[in-house]
Amino acid sequence: MNSTKNIIKNPRKEEKKEIKINSKVWIVVAAVLLIALIGSLLFDQLYKRTILTIEGDKYYQEDLAYYFYGVESSYDYFDSMFGGQYWDMVVDQNTGATARDMALQEAISSSIFTEILYRDATANGYSLTDEERTTVADNVASLLEEQIPEAAIKKNNFTEDYLTEVLSKTTLVNRYRQDIIDDLDIDDEGIKSEFDFEDYRQYDIEYIFISTETKDEDNKTVPMDEDQKALAYEKLEMMAMIAKDSEDWSTLITEEEEELSYRERSFIETESPFSEELTSKIVGLEKGSFTGILEDDLGYYFIRLVDNTSTESYDEAVEEAITEAEEEGFANAYSDIEANYDYKVNDKSLKRLIMGTITLAN
Repeated sequence: MNSTKNIIKNPRKEEKKEIKINSKVWIVVAAVLLIALIGSLLFDQLYKRTILTIEGDKYYQEDLAYYFYGVESSYDYFDSMFGGQYWDMVVDQNTGATARDMALQEAISSSIFTEILYRDATANGYSLTDEERTTVADNVASLLEEQIPEAAIKKNNFTEDYLTEVLSKTTLVNRYRQDIIDDLDIDDEGIKSEFDFEDYRQYDIEYIFISTETKDEDNKTVPMDEDQKALAYEKLEMMAMIAKDSEDWSTLITEEEEELSYRERSFIETESPFSEELTSKIVGLEKGSFTGILEDDLGYYFIRLVDNTSTESYDEAVEEAITEAEEEGFANAYSDIEANYDYKVNDKSLKRLIMGTITLAN
């Protein structure tokens, strides 16, 4: 029986075809991509994004630049005080919001507040007086010539016309706001009657002080020993003898004196900066009289009561309460006004804004 052999031949390897792309094609593609990139950058720079819309009127970044500049300038000052860390400092632990976030909200709120109140003021027949126009012109000149850096003026296009328009609005809004407050039914005398003068009796004192603290070898503050304290007491005692016969204690301490110091303080009893013992001695004085030498943990004092009849603290407390009532009343009135206007904030546009970099020319 013949056997048949199946012969399997090795298959041929497929030849890889090398596709060559003309270098001109690459050049064209690169050029197209470059043009697209440049175009997108130019579009991003030139396209005006709506930040705010009120009653169908659109407000762009350039329209609101002055409001943003005011907020950014204030926050930037604090940023410099905190060594450049303030902008990104967390101010709300619950939400993680930073000072930068808070500033953005403040800027947009200021814009809405001013623009809506201005609309409402003009709708109610308000317009600038001649005196207010003069004040606006003076303030604009001051901003351009003295207050706003030249770089910021150029960056934000703060022209005379633009600043005049914005300051005219803020001036009219301030008057309109005050008129609303003046029309509120707030009983100033009723509020005043809620405050007892004795609770706010102010004690104006002057005193000569010498410390009973010193520095140790490690430059740490430590109490003096008994001998050092005795010398300090003796030095103040000698000055007290002179002070008793002097009308003006502020002239008793020379510039060369390093241990004795002259100081003035004003306080109410419940907010005294002194110990309970010293405070009781002070409030027990008659006007013009003085204590003996008193001591606390910091040093020795010789104190004279200059006045205890001042109404300053009492008046401040009453004024603060009246102002609080006015602010609350105005907030309610503004809420009613705001409800009459259709406005919308473009959150998408806001997310592109980074406070601290918008209007400042750093």
